[in-house]
Amino acid sequence: MEKKDFIKLSMADKAEFLWKYSEIISEKVYYDCNISLFLVDNYYVEVFFNRTENELASVEVQENPLILYEYVKNMDLNELVKLLE
Repeated sequence: MEKKDFIKLSMADKAEFLWKYSEIISEKVYYDCNISLFLVDNYYVEVFFNRTENELASVEVQENPLILYEYVKNMDLNELVKLLE
């Protein structure tokens, strides 16, 4: 689905589309939200789930070209290194 068409969907339809047709790339926790990063065709989408309220907070197309850095900058690679030994 093209980005312009995805943006027009309701939040519920965006979430349903992501679960069915996209690939989850990474996840992180920010305060009371779980944030999941999805790859859709050639763009990224972040899904914010509020754990306190137990509800979907937002689904946002991510325009930042460095968004992947935000998900890996604090990653501990020691476990990966152990697997490669």
